[in-house]
Order: sequence, then C-alpha cells, then structure tokens
Amino acid sequence: MVVQGAFNLLFRPGLRRDFRDTYDQWETEYDDFLRVSTTTEPEQQATIMTGLNRLVERGDGEPITYFDPKMGPKVVGVDREFAAGFIITRRTVEDDKYGKANQGAKWLAHAARLTYEYRAAALLDDAFTGNFFRGIDNLPLIHTAHTLLNSSRTVANRPSSDIAFSIAGLTAIFDLAQTQVDENGDPVRMWPDTLVIGNNAGDVNTALAIWNSTMEPFTANNTDNVTRRRMPNPKLVISHYKSNPRSYFLIDSKYNDAHMVIRRRTEFDDTFDFETDAAKYKASTRFLVWFVDWKGWWGANPT
Repeated sequence: MVVQGAFNLLFRPGLRRDFRDTYDQWETEYDDFLRVSTTTEPEQQATIMTGLNRLVERGDGEPITYFDPKMGPKVVGVDREFAAGFIITRRTVEDDKYGKANQGAKWLAHAARLTYEYRAAALLDDAFTGNFFRGIDNLPLIHTAHTLLNSSRTVANRPSSDIAFSIAGLTAIFDLAQTQVDENGDPVRMWPDTLVIGNNAGDVNTALAIWNSTMEPFTANNTDNVTRRRMPNPKLVISHYKSNPRSYFLIDSKYNDAHMVIRRRTEFDDTFDFETDAAKYKASTRFLVWFVDWKGWWGANPT
C-alpha cells in the first residue's frame, strides 16, 4: 500500500514539475511474428492431417489400392492469466502537489503491454530448446531433425552449424527453406518474407547493409546480392524483448503457425476500501502463446 511516507517528496514544494516517469515505447513487436486472435474457449486444440501422395500403378482390370489419410496427435493449449495492481491511500492522493501518485491506469497499461511483449519473446528464446514451447512433433520450434506424419525422413529448419547473422548464415537458412517438404516428405513452395533479429547493433547494421545494396556487401568483387533477390522486401523485426540478442529467424508468414490467442483482453478495475480509505487498482488479462506446426520457420542460434 502506498502511504504518505513512501511518497513524501510529493507533498512538498520545490520539485521540478517535468517528472521523468515515462518513456517512449517501441511499436508493438509480438504481432509481427505471431498471429494474434481472440477466443471464448477455455482451451485451444489443433492437429494436422495428410493424404496419400502417390497414385499406384495398376494393370488392366486390377482393383484400386486404397489408403487411409493420416492424422497427427491432438495438441492442446491452455491460456495463462496475468494480473497485478496497487493500493494508494486517499490522503496520499489529496496531498500530492504534483498529481503523480495516482497514475494507476497508465502504469498498469504499461505493465500489461510489456507482459505481452516479453511472453511473446519467450517463444523466440525457447525456440531452440523446447523447455516451454513444443510443437506437434514434440520438438522445439527450430530443430535439426523434425519428424513428419507420413514419412520416415527428418527435416531441419536449423542449420547443422549455427552461423552468425551474415550472408553465409542467411544463405544456409534460405537453402533449408528452399528444400522444405510437407508431411509426406514431398517438396513444397515456401518463401521467407519476415526477418526477426535481436537488438544487436552489429546484426542491425548487417541487415541494413544487405537489404540496401544491389551488390553483395562486405566483398570487393561487386558480386550480385543474391540474398536480396531471394527475399526482396522483407519485413524487418528487431526484437527488443528477447534475452538472446544473437539468434535470428526467417518466417514465411503464409505458413506461420505461431499464435497469440487472447482469451480476455486487458481489463482495468478499481475499488475503494471503506475501512482504510485506500483505492485499489488492478489490471488482468488471459492469453496463450503457442505453436503447433513448425513449418514456415527457420532460425539459427549462434554463440
């Protein structure tokens, strides 16, 4: 509970009135790499299916060969609730000469906004380990040996060696995207259109150099910039909230199956306690961050 003693400076003249109690925030980032939706259901369920991928040769008069479609396991996601609040006495508000003590709505809104950002960024930080987020094949989002529903082969959406963000690193990831297959192991067309990097000055500068040059940067031979041709106009997302500044990802937004599902948007409530003459303010929200199908994502996690 905030009482007069905790904010005693606000009750005396002499302080500058241009309090530094807020800063400009970055534009929302989570909706650049997560599909955001709402729901009224207490849990989310999903699966994947695939049918046969070949016709069978038969002779004259031979019967048709029949195959059953394959269905993956059911994946269930349950949202989490987040809430916080504060209490401030009436006397504290009455004696505040600067109107700063009672800013509950602003502070709680800021906290709710950052909760969304950090929870979304946690998916990026966990993408290579799968400690908290796993897909339908029970593997992390980014892995070197994803399993398929109707094929014995495995598929990588992570290079065998995690190369730092560079022409070489992007080339390795583009090569993986170019060889993407479906659940039967057959080639499919996927083209990354979104780049997610960390808040690392070197990587940001490298990205700007690559996509603002018709010739390949960092070389002396005026080589054609093939990386830019492979992804001409990427959506560049700089994640300021993931804890690993060096990991990076390419996403095909058409097949991106990573979601933020909002069960209850941020709600603000307040009440007044008759006994203590204190106002209570709270904010709460419910949402789920999850993914089911890993296809459409590629990434690297260099040290």
